[in-house]
Amino acid sequence: MKTLIARTRECGFASTTLATTARKKAAKATIASAAAVALAASALLTTRDASANILSNPGFESLSSTNAANVLNNFTGFQNVWGIEVGGITGPALGVTPASGARMLGMTDDGLTYTQTFQAVDVSSYSALINSGTANINASALFNTNGGYIGAFAIVNVMFFSGSTFGSMLGNSGNGALNLDANPNTWESASITAAIPVNTTWVVYQVAYQNASIGNNTGFVDQAYMDITAVPAPGALALLGLAGLTARRRR
Repeated sequence: MKTLIARTRECGFASTTLATTARKKAAKATIASAAAVALAASALLTTRDASANILSNPGFESLSSTNAANVLNNFTGFQNVWGIEVGGITGPALGVTPASGARMLGMTDDGLTYTQTFQAVDVSSYSALINSGTANINASALFNTNGGYIGAFAIVNVMFFSGSTFGSMLGNSGNGALNLDANPNTWESASITAAIPVNTTWVVYQVAYQNASIGNNTGFVDQAYMDITAVPAPGALALLGLAGLTARRRR
């Protein structure tokens, strides 16, 4: 009888041990699953962090440039080069110092509505992402003027094209707009984020000042920026939420 009881106890202990081991394995699997889910969600949500500026000479440190008409009429021949309507790349001028580096872009009244500068960029290498309908363009720049008055109006904009000619325009991002303060010692930022139309293969980045708002003064630009990122899918946020829920349940 004692032997039977002992064996029963041993069986019970073995059963408890197996159950405990199974629970530990399940917990480890849950932790690994939560970590994998969190990692996947993090990768999807930090696409911007891994992105690179696709503009050339974004800080205007190189003096290389052309006129605006060349860029707008010949994307391929003048890609990745700044096309300036009226103005040029300059060092410190009129009491304004570059936001970074030794040079900046300066633009003056072109006699029309806006004085503008452009850069054409071939984005066909992003076609898979763009044609999936899940690509965003992110563009920005820093702006400043001399003159000591409030109200200079600056914009950053991106135009989308299905080919290498201006006639293939699909649309634009809309304007990231800014009314500047009167302090030439402060640089101010304007930015825009917009969905990229399917079939886009070229983009033209644009910075501009409204002529009437700068008068006889100069509008300066520095630290131009543009990148392409994936739109976070709804599943990315869901994955992140699932990871948090799994972690809470584990506790």
